[in-house]
Amino acid sequence: MLFNNVLELKAHLGTVHRNLEPDTLLSFIGQAEALHLGPVLGEGLVAQLGNLPAEEAPAHLVALREKFRAALAYYVVLEAAPFLSVGFGDLGLVEARTEKAAPSRQWVYNNFVEAAAASADKLLDVALAWLDAHAADYAEELDSSEYRSRKSLLIGSAAQLGQYVATGGSRRFFLALLPTLRQVEEFEIGDVLGADLLEQLREGLAGGEQPSPETTKLLGLVRPVLAHRAFAQGVLSLSVALSGASLRLLTDNEAIRERQAASPAAVSALSQQAIATADRYQAKLVAHLDALTPTAAPQAVQVRDNTGSPTFWV
Repeated sequence: MLFNNVLELKAHLGTVHRNLEPDTLLSFIGQAEALHLGPVLGEGLVAQLGNLPAEEAPAHLVALREKFRAALAYYVVLEAAPFLSVGFGDLGLVEARTEKAAPSRQWVYNNFVEAAAASADKLLDVALAWLDAHAADYAEELDSSEYRSRKSLLIGSAAQLGQYVATGGSRRFFLALLPTLRQVEEFEIGDVLGADLLEQLREGLAGGEQPSPETTKLLGLVRPVLAHRAFAQGVLSLSVALSGASLRLLTDNEAIRERQAASPAAVSALSQQAIATADRYQAKLVAHLDALTPTAAPQAVQVRDNTGSPTFWV
């Protein structure tokens, strides 16, 4: 595991009590790794980081482990907090209480776990962004079919998605939208570009070649359509919080999500706004494609009427 004792955890979360039983702690570390790190890093890389030798471990893996330890410490809090104040035995559930300490008040507990959830999510995004920036140093560890397949996507990174949608560049948000991005690219963008042009763009991105000015311009027209359509569809099934100038994908924790999540009406409004924005970008894309092939039959695109009436066709 990424943490092997209380002292390692305390280095990243100074409020951990010195009397915390190591065996109790380790059970929650395993749960946090499986639930929160495994889905974004892959079980193989998590296991590799957790099995580093105490001495002479590869420096690049030690550095990577430190980045993810920072987030994992707060995820351990989320998994442990509901269970540490009670004991389960022959008498059922017993609430812990001593002369010098008592269970926390409900509002203190709520603030504590909500702050832990926010810190964990933000630190995980920081660690993932760092890994992306240093991916060349981890070619062997990241050499998986899933990681390679993202190179051919028209939007293949959190930074690219964040240019068009208010995700704050969140890697977790990007990964959550990834299935929808693939679907929209395959069907909706494929219908607009045509199978041959779409495949040409994918091959160029997968090969890592420098795109021509014409290709760069085309990608600049395609990506906002893809981003807004995928967001409009995907956000309806995600739990998000409205946080300042960006959206934050919430931790998969029911109690925290209920208190922090944006209302269904707000999420629906965000989706509708993204559809309208995608329609406007798609009109520009279709006009560009028609200009490239003036002898071809004009394509139909659905756009919104600014007067507030339903859609019309051009």
